[in-house]
Formats: sequence, structure tokens, C-alpha cells
Amino acid sequence: MNSIFKNKKKYERRSLVSTLQPFVEKKGQRLILCLSGIDTHLTRKLVFDRNDYSLCLHFDLQLLQVQYKYNFVRRLRFALPYSTRSWSRPLKNRHKLHSVLRGYSVTAQPGAVDPPSVMSADRHQDLRDIFNTAISSVLPAKMITRALTVKDNTLHVGGREYELDKNVYVVGFGKAVAGMARAVEDQLHHHIIDGIISVPHRLGTTLRELGKGDLWLKQNTKLKVMEGAKGNLPDADSERAAHAIKKLVTSLTDRHILIVLISGGGSALLPLPCPPITLEEEAALTKTLSQNGATINDMNTIRKHIEELKGGGLAKAAFPAQVISLILSDVVDDKMDIIASAPTVFDISSPQMCIDIFKELKIQKQVPASVNEFLFKKSVEFAKMPSLKKPEAGYSTPWSKFQHVKNVIVGNNSMATKAARDRAEELGLLSIVVSASLEGEARNVGELFVDIAKYIAFMYNYKPSRDGGSVTLVQLELKLAQFGFEKKVLNDLNSLTRKARNCRKGVCVVSGGETVVKVKGQGKGGRNQEMALAFGIGLENARVEEEKLNRFSIEFLSGGTDGQDGPTDAAGAIADDNLIQKCTLEGVEAETFLENNDSYTLFSDLDDGAYIVKTGLTGTNVMDIQALIVRPRNLDDL
Repeated sequence: MNSIFKNKKKYERRSLVSTLQPFVEKKGQRLILCLSGIDTHLTRKLVFDRNDYSLCLHFDLQLLQVQYKYNFVRRLRFALPYSTRSWSRPLKNRHKLHSVLRGYSVTAQPGAVDPPSVMSADRHQDLRDIFNTAISSVLPAKMITRALTVKDNTLHVGGREYELDKNVYVVGFGKAVAGMARAVEDQLHHHIIDGIISVPHRLGTTLRELGKGDLWLKQNTKLKVMEGAKGNLPDADSERAAHAIKKLVTSLTDRHILIVLISGGGSALLPLPCPPITLEEEAALTKTLSQNGATINDMNTIRKHIEELKGGGLAKAAFPAQVISLILSDVVDDKMDIIASAPTVFDISSPQMCIDIFKELKIQKQVPASVNEFLFKKSVEFAKMPSLKKPEAGYSTPWSKFQHVKNVIVGNNSMATKAARDRAEELGLLSIVVSASLEGEARNVGELFVDIAKYIAFMYNYKPSRDGGSVTLVQLELKLAQFGFEKKVLNDLNSLTRKARNCRKGVCVVSGGETVVKVKGQGKGGRNQEMALAFGIGLENARVEEEKLNRFSIEFLSGGTDGQDGPTDAAGAIADDNLIQKCTLEGVEAETFLENNDSYTLFSDLDDGAYIVKTGLTGTNVMDIQALIVRPRNLDDL
């Protein structure tokens, strides 16, 4: 330590320490500001009684001796929360600091200052508004009305025409099919004969309690509702529903029209394992896959090979009836061979792919023996089959039984992200959709959005004549490009940010997709809450390293459009530039909650739940939505 002060300026250190000494000893005040750190890095901790915002400064004197040589006064200013920084703006040098501190009496109460801003939910209103608008754009009634048209007893859908003559059957499975079924009944009620939908346990009760009865079937419905899949896992109730649906569709003839409604959660609501695999074994396999980072694509690929109705099985069972499949996409890039494990789409994947997934995740020993044996036998049979080609005229192949099927995407994440972008523009922000297909580990994506926020802040503050070629900007562009953002997206974001500066507006970045969480802890949470928490921690670290970020108000939301993030009653969560400060105020270590995968507990308790997003079940599901808002606090500071 002594080597730091070999420049013979010890008198400055002594002078500053002697000035601060009375304040260090005066610890009885209501508000104590503690600064501590290592070398040139400072962290902060605020503890205060909200009934008395009197100020007292408490410095670690030994640390101060180390820090003073490194322009301590300037670092002090930017270590303070932004809302209290006005107090330190005059502190240009040591003498100014002495002058300000001498203005406080060591025997009387220090002068009052404004308290750190306690952010209300109102500050997050724009984010919540944008998220709710995205959900509204993909509600069932709107989607079905766009997809189906009835004129003169003729049904028009997906470019095809079907003659209606009281010959329609309806089946459905998924979190959103109740609302979809109601919309179909509103248009085709007189032609519907019978039907079955498999929906989550207590969905009807929950929707009515939330005042969303319009997303449930009417009392005079012709459709039977079967509930199951508690905890979003296949169970005996959903298996019974699958058996009932199979029995119904196998009874149809070529004069019948079968409308199949599919949405997210459909896989768990239509489980029919191939013997000798049991439902319990499949449920255990699903849990193992989820806990080891398997993507939704991985899980659906496996289900297509170990279940009877997945991988085109439902369409085969319904042959020769005409099948119209109305699909609400909950997978990246709307791959119809993946959505709900593709019950009406011809499957070209192989059983060997399932075995390869087990190997990649290193879970071969955790897979039930019946599953391994079944897949091995199936892979041997598959190898003997001729190559799969679409049928030529007069030539019969497995494709032949799919000429009666029309699959139509009625809603997807792209629709939701576009609606979110448009709403952000209406709120006075300049907005851009950077992706509708984000994938990856939730924490990594949260950190990615920190980099996006940094990129916007640097671009907002960038002046070629002053900054020249910014190394930081180049590094950020490379990181974003490595994650998968195309050059055009980065160029558009660059242009949008410069336009925002000229227009004196904030920037809103919208994205969509679906991430995964590799569970290591015993906590409670979901991928969206985990992403928001990782963003908050990353943003705090970035603000300590990059002073420019403190000139911006930054907030981020990630939420599931179905209203359910993991096994919780939350859709997601919000993080902003005050999140970690509030954790510190309440004596909470955010990193500990993140490591324990316990984001729900933190967000539920923090600031009376101001950061958690709860919508209740929405009646739709098109994966997740993220929105990042970056606003300059004061353009004069830029």
C-alpha cells in the first residue's frame, strides 16, 4: 500500500482522512452510505430508514488511502446511485469535497437530502403495455377469424375449399385450444357433430376467475372438454383424453371433415406411449430431458418416436377423413414437424436421432430401459425401409396417407413481436424487432441483452469527430454477430439509435423465441424470470465498468405469452438499473438466487413484487417476448 503514495502527496491523504474522521465516527444517523472495494473498483451499499433521509457518509479509511491516488472524488460520484448523484456533482476535486463535508455539523443532524428514488410499477408501465399488446395480437378469436371463412356452406381455409354438410368433427390439445375451439364453434356450430379437446387442469375455472370467460366454450357447446397434464406434465387424465381422441378420429370416413386445433402444451395433453413404454416412464424421461437442457425440439423429436399419435400418428388414424390442422406455433421458425410433436405432419426424422440426443446430453443411463429397447428395435426397422420420397402419380408410399391433410399456421411469435414493436412506436419510442427466433441458455440471453443495451448507449453517445473508431463498439458488434445477429440487423439498430438521438427519443428492442434453463439449484422459477435476473446482475456489473451507462434509464422484460413461466403463476419478470440496488437495500444477494434457480422467490418478495409480471393464463401461446427500453436521462449529459 505504501508504494502507492511514493509521490510524496501523503499530506493530501492525511488532510482528507482528518476531514472525514468525524463522519466515520458519527454512525448514529438514519441513512448510511458505505463505499467499499478492491483497487480501483467501488461497490455500494445503501441502508436507510424511509422515515428519515438524513445523510451521513461512512468511508472505509484504509480503502480511501488506496483509492485517493486514483481520482477518488470522480469515482465517488459515479459509485453513487444516480438519484443521489446530484449531491456530488460539485465535487470536482479534493478541496470541493472538503468544503461540502465541512458544511455538515458533527454534533447536529446532517442536512437532509432527497432519498434514492424508489421506482414504482408506473415506470415499467410501457414495458407491461408492450407485452400485453403482443399477447392480445395472438388471441384465439382474432387468429381463427383470419384463418377460416365460410360462404354458401363452403369452408375456405389455406387456399382449399371444403363442402359443409353437418359433417365436421373437432379435436384439440394445448393451452390455447379452448379459445380456438370457441372461435371455431362460433363459425361452424351448425355443421359440427362432435368433438373433444384436451386442456390443462382447471383451465376453465381459472379463466372464469380471471374474467376471461370469452376464452372458454359456451354452455351449448357440442365439444367434450377433458382436463389433465398437471404441472405441464403428461398424466393419467391427459392419457385418457388421448385415447378418447384416437377412438373418435379412427371412426371417421371420407365424407367427414376433421378440424384439429394445436397449440403449445399439446404434447403433454396428448400422451399415448407406444407399448411397452408406460406413461410414468415417459414422464420421468421428460423431466430428465428438461433438467439437462434439452430444447423443445429435442423433446418433441423423442415424443414423435415413442408415442402413437405424435409424428403424424393422428393424421394416419383419421385417414380417409379430410383433416384441417389449425396450428398456433410455439416453436422457433414455425417448424410444423416439431410443433406439439407434429401429430398431423409426416415425420422424416429417424429413431436414431433420439439416441443421439441422449448421447449429446449424456443421459443414456437415466433413460428408462423400455425406451432404449423400443428405440433400438424401431431404428433397426427404420433402416430397412425405402428412402422417403413424396409420391409420384400411381406410386404408393407413406406420404400417400397425408394428401388429405392441410396444415395452417394461424398464429406465431412473429405476429406478436410485430405488434409489440408497433405499440412501442405508439408510446413514442423508436423500435426494432431483432429476432423472433432467439434460442440458447436463458442466462446467456440475459447477458446478451446487456450487450445490446451497452451498444445502444455507446451508439447514442458516439461522435465520430470525437471518438474516431471506437474499439468498444467494434467489440460489441462482434459479440452480437457471434451470437447470431445478422449484419443487417446490427446496421438497422445502429441507424435507429442515431435517429433516436436526433429525435431525442428512447429506443425499444423487441425479440421473441424460447430459451432453456439448465437446472442446478433447488429454487423456483422459469426461463423468463431467470433471464431477467441475469440481465439485472449483468447490467449492474456493466454500470460499474462503463460510466456511460449511468446516463441512461435501462429496463428489460421477458415474459411467456401463455402467462406461465415454469412451474409458477408468473409470466416473467422485469429488471432495470435499480434492481440490484434494491436487492442490496433489502439485504438480498441476487447472485445467490440466480445460482439456486430461485428467481421467482426473489422477484415475488422484492419491492412488494414490483418487478414480477403476472397476467394469469392468457389463452394463447407463441413462446416468449423480450423488450428492452433504453432512454437517455438527460440529453445535456451526452
